[in-house]
Amino acid sequence: MAIELLITNRDTGTLELAPVATSDVFRRYWRKGCAELKLHLIPRFEDGIQDFTRSEVPMVIKELQLLGKWFEQTQSPKEASALIGRVNSTTRAFERVLKDPRLSIG
Repeated sequence: MAIELLITNRDTGTLELAPVATSDVFRRYWRKGCAELKLHLIPRFEDGIQDFTRSEVPMVIKELQLLGKWFEQTQSPKEASALIGRVNSTTRAFERVLKDPRLSIG
């Protein structure tokens, strides 16, 4: 299974999936980092609770930045590179939603 975000364009009804991680990678790495950093929004990705309000999006982006730094500091360079790549693509998805009021993640 995979953890994905669903980006919806309210005007056109277009749906786009933004991959985050496999379930195994999320449990082994993302969840551990979130627990150590005491992050509260990213763990919602795993539960399928992805209907973030616009006011939450900047905090999700901040949590993603913190998690990326944690991966860089705690993982081997090869693992960190792959994990940070997914963090960065997930961050870009949230930044797109923040910039475009027609888009939502849910």
